[in-house]
Amino acid sequence: MTNDDSLEALRARRKETARLVATLQFDLGGLTAEMAQTGQFHLDVLVRRSAELRAADAELGELERLLAAADEGVTGQCRRCSASHARGAIYCWRCGESLAYAVTQ
Repeated sequence: MTNDDSLEALRARRKETARLVATLQFDLGGLTAEMAQTGQFHLDVLVRRSAELRAADAELGELERLLAAADEGVTGQCRRCSASHARGAIYCWRCGESLAYAVTQ
């Protein structure tokens, strides 16, 4: 796989993830409005949907950082979950693992 192929794959994934984030936002807003109309809020449902949205939004943010850093070609992978990350990332967007590697002497 060439660098151009991997960039195109990242762009396609970013586009797909952006659509997912928009859909999740729309659905969460509609769900909240319906609950408000009936006066019956189900916090467990709202919390679960909000968590899905936060996860998708975190992935979208990291994809955007990766694409922005693509010109420099500097990226890495998380030691715990193997998710890609951009240069300068402090924590893994997927699992929260610290990306600061200890220097041993």
